[in-house]
Amino acid sequence: MEMIICGGDSKEYSLIEKSVNDYYRDKNIPCQIRHCGDWQGLSRLIKEKTADAIIVAQDGVSGLDIITGLRIASGRLIWFSDLDFSIQAYRLCVSYFDMKPISHEKVIQALKRIETI
Repeated sequence: MEMIICGGDSKEYSLIEKSVNDYYRDKNIPCQIRHCGDWQGLSRLIKEKTADAIIVAQDGVSGLDIITGLRIASGRLIWFSDLDFSIQAYRLCVSYFDMKPISHEKVIQALKRIETI
């Protein structure tokens, strides 16, 4: 499994990374995680190598800008935001949207959702 985590402060990133690693370790699936902090970094990482899933954990409109700017197949996109963009997430076919604070349970639920797609 190839994952990209975009954004999130260091505490959020650590929580997401640990949750993802725990989830896939329990399933005996190797997981590679790459990290970026903004749209430019995400764009660069996607050009270098595609990802099986992308987790965006950006606050406010910057998160919305990243989501709307992505040109990937929907269904493998997880979005956490401090603002309620649930309607926009639905319209953009984001497979999982939830509001911050991010928790281990929310990350696991999101991973289960993209697994069924």
